[in-house]
Amino acid sequence: MAYNSPEFENYGDDQGSSLPPILRRPDSVHGPVTVTQLRSVRKGLLANPRASLDDEAASTITSGAVDPGVLGALTAVHDSSGSAVNLLVPKPVVNGTLYVTAPHQRFTDLDVLPDFTNQRWLHQQRTAMDIVPPATATTTYSTHHAVIDGELRPLAILEVHMRDRATLAKAVTESMRQTISTQKGANDYTDSVLQQGVKEPVMLFVVRVVYDDGTAETYLVAGDGNSRLVSMWLARTGGDIDAAAAACVNTVIGPLGRSGARKAADHRAARREVELMADRVRRGLAEAVLTEETRREGHTLTLPAVVVVGGRAKDSGYLDDLVTARDDLLASIHIHVTPWDDAAQHTQGMQRVYRRATAAEVVSAATSRVLSGDVGPAEMHELLGVPAHRLWSAAVHQHAVLAGAAENMNDLIRTEFGRRKIDRQWLSERLATVALSAYRSQEGLEHALRAFGNGGNITDTVWKTSWSLTVGADPHAVLDEVLERAVKGEQSAIAELTVLGGTAAMLAGLITRDRGSKLGVERNDRTAPFRATPNRLLTMLSRTVGGLRMLHSIASAHVASDASVQPKMFHTRAHEVDGILVQDGDPFTDRAGAQVTLVYEWDLVLAADRKLAEETITSTKQSTSQSGGGEADGTGEAEDVRLRRLLDTSVTGAMKAAQGLKSLVSTQGRDVFGSAEGVDELTDRLEKITKILIRNAPEPAVTVSFDDEEDE
Repeated sequence: MAYNSPEFENYGDDQGSSLPPILRRPDSVHGPVTVTQLRSVRKGLLANPRASLDDEAASTITSGAVDPGVLGALTAVHDSSGSAVNLLVPKPVVNGTLYVTAPHQRFTDLDVLPDFTNQRWLHQQRTAMDIVPPATATTTYSTHHAVIDGELRPLAILEVHMRDRATLAKAVTESMRQTISTQKGANDYTDSVLQQGVKEPVMLFVVRVVYDDGTAETYLVAGDGNSRLVSMWLARTGGDIDAAAAACVNTVIGPLGRSGARKAADHRAARREVELMADRVRRGLAEAVLTEETRREGHTLTLPAVVVVGGRAKDSGYLDDLVTARDDLLASIHIHVTPWDDAAQHTQGMQRVYRRATAAEVVSAATSRVLSGDVGPAEMHELLGVPAHRLWSAAVHQHAVLAGAAENMNDLIRTEFGRRKIDRQWLSERLATVALSAYRSQEGLEHALRAFGNGGNITDTVWKTSWSLTVGADPHAVLDEVLERAVKGEQSAIAELTVLGGTAAMLAGLITRDRGSKLGVERNDRTAPFRATPNRLLTMLSRTVGGLRMLHSIASAHVASDASVQPKMFHTRAHEVDGILVQDGDPFTDRAGAQVTLVYEWDLVLAADRKLAEETITSTKQSTSQSGGGEADGTGEAEDVRLRRLLDTSVTGAMKAAQGLKSLVSTQGRDVFGSAEGVDELTDRLEKITKILIRNAPEPAVTVSFDDEEDE
């Protein structure tokens, strides 16, 4: 129907109004009925054999219904001609079936909160392993159990532990901000809400929030439809997310400093406020022209919703893992999985795998605590015996997935991600975000994540042999012991050193998969004499004594965290140097007798396969000299080749300078970049270069790359 239809001409769409044109009038509803009138509805819900609730959860569900009679008809069991009819809707999930109510209208302000549990924006696991503690802790949730009819029974209630109400309010506020900002406003449906309210039902889960003082409160929390719910609060408050979050917290949660759970008087006060709002909307709808307040309150007073009220396992018993069922249900609704970002999908998918592995006893309870990020390095040492350093946290993740119970873990991973076959490229992408979670705060972590996600440490020895992690208190002593066994050819030690040294090398930038890393003919940063995926490079290094010693040296320097301790180079083949025969594993020294330090990726690549490196360098030189036509000087270098090299060198130098100045900002302030006018001039020059490149670059050719490896 057209916006200028006469049917809508008097509904407040004045010219110059900031409000969008209205498509549907708000509904006129009466305020919430008294609690005493809800007893029969609540009783019918509790008596439903498909429901798995306690008294408080049933009260929360029934008290927010706009029309309790409709909810009662949807949740009660009806007897038709001698056969019972149950209107709760079954939703198949991986571990059983969830049961939800049919869509019905609910008051937005009564116990309904945005999703503060799933954190769809969170692409890095928050972990106690990181040297910089996260600003806010990860919200962990579990299945709530209660004694029903003398039996301890899992219920269709998620249990969340919070320090206090202020912590809950902080989690809700962050959820609302991140929901809107993560995809640059793509999740903001404020205009749609102001036009026609919310049409598609929001899926709500019952959540029991347990505070540190032992008190608890029950809310309905959005699962699917969180963006719609947040947009309703934005529409209510005029489009400011901070005002929307504050309004939601003040209205639904209430005073943050209050001790103890909400009382009956608090619930009555909340219902009274909703009743007053409903009265304002009814009076506003009687006016000739809808006011802004009527539109905002009328379209946000109620929302359509379905509520998860029960669950059964595949064996018809009670569903013991509501967390997995919840995640699986939301994943099926959102095609792939619930998070928006690929990295968030990988992180949260692997976290679900870890939970299932713990429940199935594929990993121990102690290992599970490390995988979930609940403990720091010291606690990890107490639980598992490995050194108290976060490098071993990354190793624990890799050991659990690739070695500890690899076959069972692979089955869980295939089930979680719907994958028939797992290859190292695909697996490393999903393992990267959780394995490197302890380094979440490290600057430049994206480079290490790219390398780890391109095969990472997954060599055949790491993936296809049984290996374990060496225990000990001193990380250097443990590394020395592992090296000693690896040099003797012990496969478990070789795999362990590959994981520890390889992870440290990627974090140090000595093994990269950076898009800026190119084939080169000179030893430099972000250049390599030949290209290889990280796992192929580690395979070559792990086959030589010198390569193993370099991996040990890289890991030792990483653990030392001392500028005076740098990774050293070793010979990886027997050959003659200045008339002296050196063996595989001998230190690489310069003419002064000092051992040479590993500086660039170039050094490791050259050591891994010197013959291939020299052949590639020769080939690169030949292809460069033969490209482009005419010669500019007596060196045999064509003019276009020289200019491209000059451009590449200049851009590389500019990037290094910018990054160097950026690193000084934290200690010397932004004045290190010079004057604002000077920065503007540099920006203009860089924009001109960019325009020249875009306008004159050749059309991209369609190429096929065989560099990324998949298992045959």
